[in-house]
Amino acid sequence: MTYDINTIYSRYTQLSKRERCQLLASLQLQGINIVKIEAYEYKEAPGFKHLFFYFKDGKTAIPYFMLDKNTWQLIQKEIMKISTE
Repeated sequence: MTYDINTIYSRYTQLSKRERCQLLASLQLQGINIVKIEAYEYKEAPGFKHLFFYFKDGKTAIPYFMLDKNTWQLIQKEIMKISTE
């Protein structure tokens, strides 16, 4: 199942620090080596939201729409799971 970015952004930004750490740990256990997730809303375009992902060996952030489909679906699933616990 896929969700729109506004739903995922909203759920992610509502997670506590502990839940965000839990999310990263869960993703890493599944082989997705994300070390940081950054939520960003453009000030010049309110309502335009992005999630950026930093991987273990990468130096630059990768926006959600550039992730491969399977990785993005798994991230969405984990965010939704943790946000409803």
